[in-house]
Amino acid sequence: MEVKRPLCFHCHQRCGLLAYVEDGRVVKVEGNPNHPISRGFICVKGRAAPEYLYHPDRLNYPLKRVGERGEGKWQRIKWDQALDEIADRLRRIKEEYGAEAVVSGEGTDNTGVQNVEWAFLNQFGSPNKFGHGTICWCNTYAVHLTTYGWYMSFHQSPYADSPEAVPKCVVVWGGNYANAAPAFYALLLDFIKRGTKVIMVEPRRSELAKKASLVLQLRPATDAALALGMLNVIINEELYDKEFVEKWCYGFDKLKERVQEYPPEKVAEITWVPKEKIIEAARIYATNKPGVLTWGVATDMIGKNSTQVIRAQCILRAITGNLDVVGGERMGRTGDMNKILWSSDVEFSEKLPPEQRKKQLGADRFRLLTFPGWELRNEPYRKIYGHDTPLYPTCIASTVHAWNAILTGEPYPVKAVLLLAHNALVAGPNSRKVYKALKAVDFSVAMDYWMTPTAMLADYVLPAAYWLERATCVYGGSGDPGNFILAGERTVEPLYERKTDYEFWRGLAVRFGYEWPWGESVESLYDYRLKPIGLTFRDVVERHAIMGPNEYRKYEKTGFATPTGKVELYSTIMEKLGYDPLPAFEEPGESPVATPELAKDYPLILITGQRFIEMQHSQCRHIRSLRKRHPDPLVWLHPETASNAGIKAGDLVFIEGVRGKCKMRAKLSEDIHPKVVSTEHGWWFPEELGEDPVLFGVWQSNNSTLTSDELEHCDQPCGGWLNRGLLCKIYKAEDYAK
Repeated sequence: MEVKRPLCFHCHQRCGLLAYVEDGRVVKVEGNPNHPISRGFICVKGRAAPEYLYHPDRLNYPLKRVGERGEGKWQRIKWDQALDEIADRLRRIKEEYGAEAVVSGEGTDNTGVQNVEWAFLNQFGSPNKFGHGTICWCNTYAVHLTTYGWYMSFHQSPYADSPEAVPKCVVVWGGNYANAAPAFYALLLDFIKRGTKVIMVEPRRSELAKKASLVLQLRPATDAALALGMLNVIINEELYDKEFVEKWCYGFDKLKERVQEYPPEKVAEITWVPKEKIIEAARIYATNKPGVLTWGVATDMIGKNSTQVIRAQCILRAITGNLDVVGGERMGRTGDMNKILWSSDVEFSEKLPPEQRKKQLGADRFRLLTFPGWELRNEPYRKIYGHDTPLYPTCIASTVHAWNAILTGEPYPVKAVLLLAHNALVAGPNSRKVYKALKAVDFSVAMDYWMTPTAMLADYVLPAAYWLERATCVYGGSGDPGNFILAGERTVEPLYERKTDYEFWRGLAVRFGYEWPWGESVESLYDYRLKPIGLTFRDVVERHAIMGPNEYRKYEKTGFATPTGKVELYSTIMEKLGYDPLPAFEEPGESPVATPELAKDYPLILITGQRFIEMQHSQCRHIRSLRKRHPDPLVWLHPETASNAGIKAGDLVFIEGVRGKCKMRAKLSEDIHPKVVSTEHGWWFPEELGEDPVLFGVWQSNNSTLTSDELEHCDQPCGGWLNRGLLCKIYKAEDYAK
């Protein structure tokens, strides 16, 4: 039996696995105990990988639509024909409408190769790569670069073997790690055993909350107020690191003035968190150092307050002296890691003309995550690192604008959409509008593992190779932030006619005559990026990972890659872009405070992004072993809330908001606030036909129908739409017919 060493791509942790191959078939997958990051960990999704790989419903061949869009009538074709015809359509659209009329959307990095999408788009001339990074990490990444000049990351697992490297305090802010990042969850449990204090910030108490030192159960989407309240305590009680602030922070006096607007008493009224707990949390975090404030997707999804809370979190890390210290937040790469070619080095960003950058959808309004912000960050970045910041994920077109442009033709017509592992019908903003756009767009292509509801509306559907069928190489887990590089070998050759996204983008580039110097295989691209350190992709596979050396306080040599060379508490970049340079709190677009009349009809506050261990986003609904563990979509309700509505555990419940409704099964728990409703995200039903036989029950339990894409509700610097903090009501499903 042969043993291969792939990387799991069922979440961003990229756990190292061992895959056992017998007679050319994967028979078992286990955790790799020698992997320095995951250290033998494997979750239920990783164990189910063979079931995913060999599932009879996987897409296996390129398909071309022959009936009306959405009818589900397809013709099997060859890859060369598909790429020829796709390239021809794109060429004609570019000639008639301009390159900007082609937009591309990628799912959660699951097709495998980072940034080759930009390598094609930049040469084609389109600035319009969009994606759900605007509500998941990429906006955080951009705010970190704006504040520090680098992304601060708690990639501690390779470095936490010594006692001094174990943080004294970890603030888990909006991160459900037991379900969304289980390997990191296991690490946190180990830290708790070693004395680490954990502070949880979340409206619904998760598994980790039961082991935490303190839980702050806040009103959804009020996170920015809470962070500012903690800053108020830390600054007014002089718990901050005075030496670091004086030497390395810009704008402290203005920050000190701003936080006076957020005393704990006021913040308690806004957030529902008692004043005493706000003060206690601030003191614990500021006085137990080194400390870590982890990233959580929840703060990326709260509309107009997303950038505000991320900025405030950045400031909390900085003024407490937790940046780039042993056991704290790590900054950038060290040693040979700095020599590896970055994402920006393989994107051909210089080939996208300035006049095309100006056409990027949303760049006139959401300026931080689009080209205006990217360009402002580049100048100080070049002085230290000698090249641009990575183009992706710090420069993304507005997803909301992309779907609107298809329907309205404003600010210009969008005629083609390319979607890679991107099930937009269950992940997009206000998904009924996404449906209208997918039906209306002139031309669409979907590359995916399954015939999803979104793929069913495409003109061409292409089969994607699973992570067991492709070579994978990632830098720091996801994107470019980490101080290590991971590689996973192809376990088996792609089955049938499945291909990688690298082959898709290269195939288009060749047909347009574009530059593509890395060869036919993705391994050649990996070798190209590793060449400066004298290694190959195979070398990294054999060594499991390449780790950068432990170096700390690197800013003492280089400064921070910001215009002032310091941590910008008062952001000069935000100021130049026309935004408030200091963090602030604003009521969400829908709330009992902002829209009290609406709250009379919709009295509960809704969360739409809840994760669970068996699935990631809209994936794995086909996998029988996982569906057996988690067969139905769940809505979490407090027992008091359920009783008031005549709902019992297990009842089918409608959750209705201003824009739509969805149906889920009631789970009653005292861990959730009585005024909050939490729904699982990403649901569709491959086994069900429903009213529209091609859409697989996509409207039954799709909570994206409730999300808001109204521009006023969006995060103005980065463009994220409102997923959490919406208003809703609940009632038993059978009541709907009355």
